[in-house]
Parts: sequence; C-alpha cells; structure tokens
Amino acid sequence: MRPYVICHMCTSIDGKIIGDRWGKIPGYKHESDLFENTAASFGIGAWLVGTTTMDEFDGPKIRLPRAPKNFARRDHIANKKAKSFGIGADAKGVLRFQKNEVGGDHVVLLVTERVSNDYLAHLQSAGVSYLFCGRKQIDLPTALRKLGSAFKLRKLMLQGGGTFNGAMLRAGLIDEISHLTVPVADGGTGVSTMFDIPGKPPAKAAAKLRLLSRKQMPGGVIWARYRVIARITHL
Repeated sequence: MRPYVICHMCTSIDGKIIGDRWGKIPGYKHESDLFENTAASFGIGAWLVGTTTMDEFDGPKIRLPRAPKNFARRDHIANKKAKSFGIGADAKGVLRFQKNEVGGDHVVLLVTERVSNDYLAHLQSAGVSYLFCGRKQIDLPTALRKLGSAFKLRKLMLQGGGTFNGAMLRAGLIDEISHLTVPVADGGTGVSTMFDIPGKPPAKAAAKLRLLSRKQMPGGVIWARYRVIARITHL
C-alpha cells in the first residue's frame, strides 16, 4: 500500500513558487518560516522532492570511487531505525550526498537501473538509502509502494518543484493539496508554478478538488487545504 500524499506548497496568487523574488512577507522573518512551520504542523516525518530541489541540499560534485567487483545492484536500506526521511528522485545518479541526513532526516534516493555501480557504492559509503524505481525514468507508483513497504510510511509530504509535482499529479498520486497563497502577483515568464506538466494541455485535464479548510494567516497569507476527489484522466 502506498502512503497518503499531501502536496504542501507556498506560491504567489498566480501560482509561482520562487519565493526569494518576493521580498519580505509581513509577519515573518523569512518566507521559509511560513512554509516550514505550517509543514511541521502536519506531524509527517517524510518529505519528497525531485532532483532539482534535492540538489539544493547536496554537497560538492566529487569524483566517484570505483565500486567493488561483483557489486550487488539491489535496494539498500542504510538506516533501519530512522524515524524521519528526506526523499529525493535521482534517475541519472547526479547527486553526491556525503552525509546520510538533511536537517536530521535520513536521506533516501529513488534511482533507476541507468545509475552506475560507482554511484551506488558511493551512496552506501555515505550511509544513504536507495530504492530502484524503474529502468530509465522514476516509476512513481512503484516508488511510493516501495517507500511504504521499506519504511512503513503511512503519510508523505510532497514539496517538489513544478515539474516533479506535475508528474505526481499526472500520475494520480496526490491525495491532498495544502496551499499557502502569499499576497504577491509574480507574473514572471518562465518561472515554475505549483504544477508544471509538459506538452500541449488536453481540453479536459483538471484534477478536481474539494475544499477542506481555509485559514487567514499573518501577512495576508491564505492557507487552504483541498482533497483531490477526481484525478487527471485525460493525459
């Protein structure tokens, strides 16, 4: 069984997610305070992002050591006692984590068969867990099933960029959306939005939502939560 997925995001009123362009939000020292404090209120000990977002927590791009001969290519659980998790997708093996945690959360990477043995050996030496989730691209349903099984996850918080969030939405894997709307009109062309699905949009492709709650926050921020009641079926 896969975990229940809540997509928690903070955007401008036009859906842009690059918050460092907006300046200071009244009532908050930094826009990240608004995001992190509301996310923590869910009490979910696992967050999931795509490669680009996960790279923000990564170290320098070191040269990989050679893997041992006859290296076993299978799922690797480095810390069976971990209670919280920072999960990132890395289909091509480009991340170079040298520590096994981010802010106290155990690092878990979703990889594909295309990654090298040298890369996997490096992750093992760093104490990072990884799960195989596809041949060339991350198979998202498989990834969620494996995460639920390997780490007993019942809930998962999606905090990715627009492309990864869009892929999750397109796959019908988002159960709830938690949306912080900041009173800013961004208007930036080419700036990522909350959900970016590539290609020409079909005539009917909307995931329908039901409002669960709405709360006025300091600084004119609106916090709304929605249940996904009809998933995208026309892509």
